Amino acid sequence: MRVHGAKVLRRRSDVVSQNDYHKYECDLQRDFQYICGYCGKHEMITHKGMEPDHFVPGRIDPSRKTDYTNLVYSCFTCNRKKSGKWPTEDKDLYNNGIEGFVDPASDAYDQHLKRDADGAIVFCSDVGEYMHKKAFDFNIRPIKEVWKASQLYEKKIQLHKLIQSASDEDKVKYIEIDMELTQLHEYLFACKE
Repeated sequence: MRVHGAKVLRRRSDVVSQNDYHKYECDLQRDFQYICGYCGKHEMITHKGMEPDHFVPGRIDPSRKTDYTNLVYSCFTCNRKKSGKWPTEDKDLYNNGIEGFVDPASDAYDQHLKRDADGAIVFCSDVGEYMHKKAFDFNIRPIKEVWKASQLYEKKIQLHKLIQSASDEDKVKYIEIDMELTQLHEYLFACKE
């Protein structure tokens, strides 16, 4: 399964240029479909919020600081874990085949990282292993629980829309999902995810 599930992340090419990268947040939110480009966490289950990440760090390529194509909608945790890491130290070389990064809004991301049946992120390449273990620490974060909470949140949104005219059976499903989501959210909050 893909890290982003059924969501395909793509940056639009018609976004109006801004002089401050923070002004792109609404565009990023829309293009990344309300999830972290790196871990797939839905913005509604994070207590630390979402923010733009510079895919190629500013210290490597200051000219791309306000370049929309260089920004990733990222959860606070992934953004802090990645920080200014850029193993190649070359603005034009994202990875060297062993270490580095792959743009999460590209098809190539799926060749390096995926999810197992439980929702954990696993690596499929050396570059994926670098991102998994050294850049984002997916191996020590509650990624399965994040994924499950994100999926439950999506179901909760769908059920909430239907609950007004729902059967008693659907209302019970909604309550069960809401309770499970609340428990996972409390757990993730305690983990500072």
